Amino acid sequence: MGEGLAVVILAAGLGKRMHSRLPKVLHPLLGRPMIGHVLDAAAALRPRSIAVVTGHGGAEVQAWVDGWADSDGARQGVAPRCAVQPHQGGTGHAVWCAESLWRDSSEVIVLYGDTPLLTAATLQELCARRQGGLVSLLVGELADPTGYGRVILGGDGRISRIVEHKDAEPDQKAVRLVNAGMMCVATEFLAASLPRLRPDNAQGELYLTDVLAMAAKAGQPAAPFILSDPTEVQGVNNRAELARATAHLRDRINLAWMQAGVTFDDPASAIVEAGVSLEPDCRIGAAVELRGATTVATGAAVERGCVVTDCAIEAGAHLLPYTVATEAHIGAGAHVGPFAHLRPGTVLDARVKIGNFVETKKARLREGAKASHLSYLGDADIGPDCNIGAGTITCNYDGVAKHRTVLGRGVFIGSDSQLVAPVTLGDEAYVGAGTTVTADVPAGALVVTRIAAVVKAGWVAKKRAQRAAAAARPGPA
Repeated sequence: MGEGLAVVILAAGLGKRMHSRLPKVLHPLLGRPMIGHVLDAAAALRPRSIAVVTGHGGAEVQAWVDGWADSDGARQGVAPRCAVQPHQGGTGHAVWCAESLWRDSSEVIVLYGDTPLLTAATLQELCARRQGGLVSLLVGELADPTGYGRVILGGDGRISRIVEHKDAEPDQKAVRLVNAGMMCVATEFLAASLPRLRPDNAQGELYLTDVLAMAAKAGQPAAPFILSDPTEVQGVNNRAELARATAHLRDRINLAWMQAGVTFDDPASAIVEAGVSLEPDCRIGAAVELRGATTVATGAAVERGCVVTDCAIEAGAHLLPYTVATEAHIGAGAHVGPFAHLRPGTVLDARVKIGNFVETKKARLREGAKASHLSYLGDADIGPDCNIGAGTITCNYDGVAKHRTVLGRGVFIGSDSQLVAPVTLGDEAYVGAGTTVTADVPAGALVVTRIAAVVKAGWVAKKRAQRAAAAARPGPA
């Protein structure tokens, strides 16, 4: 056999209890499919190969795995490949289907695509427990082991066999040690054992766990690694278990960030996805959602109810409650919200202020600019220290194409103004309230449009009299 570690992830299951057309392993928790979390843990071991065994929904699973390989996998130097299990022949059959992808290694770790809470540290310890033997196995101890294969230990404390729940006798069902399913196996032993598996069980399948009995018969029974926290290896088989796994992962992630110096107002309600990066002394409010590759720097605060996706939030920036931001860059000391909407392509330089009910899209606001309330700024370059009055709109779309609005330094835009793009306003230009700007404005100029006011004295009383007279007239006979 060759050298190094191979990982095999079994992801061919139908997942009937999910009641979904989506393959089970692609159901997301905290922004990433279950199998993505398993791949992350596996990649941290720096294996020489990763094989993903697909079956039900195989094309969808392979497409996601290929995408992961091109992004996360490429950064970590691993390139998972998929193998197809043509029919549901059991776990042993599934591993056998991927033999060409693990045969050149010296040891194989077998994982499951529906166990998203598994950690790299646990897998490292699983390998260490084998200590040159044939097999080591992850074992959990559950108060209610119903549905799990029971781990039967020999007098030496090592594993003599695994009995599946459907095949267990009453005394075996009373055993609380359960098979978590993940094992580390010497490649030569695994390759020799798989052809010897037999479907002598209630399911008529080839069980990978039968190799444990073979190891015991060979005089080298498997070494158990009994986890203190069995939730790490509990599988997800329905929506309720998915929700519980999500909550557990949320708590784990938030605790790790708090231990690293991040303040959470209410860690039980804040959602921080696995790809998010936080610096010490930032603050995360209640019911905040930080998604994707968002980063939050030291001294920044993200208050209650904000939903932030793939954004960079620099030091000292402050997102007030219920701001929604996607693919935006929020500069140092900037203030955003409450109830602001930063759409993709927004760049806020240092000390920019975006107030309540302001929406931006592909807009850059340069240092010190502010739009305090009730405005839409799309496809715009707003110069330093500009002031955007309430109700301002950049009219960027003519029904066919998008056009840009460019403001120089210190431009003042009065309330309820429309800037019809393409248009450029020079440094320190002034736009009077209620103006529609349709042409470029030179630096230092004032542009204003006014319709002469018409005041009709006594109009209200006259109108009331007309209405009263009309109401007094008799209707048709």
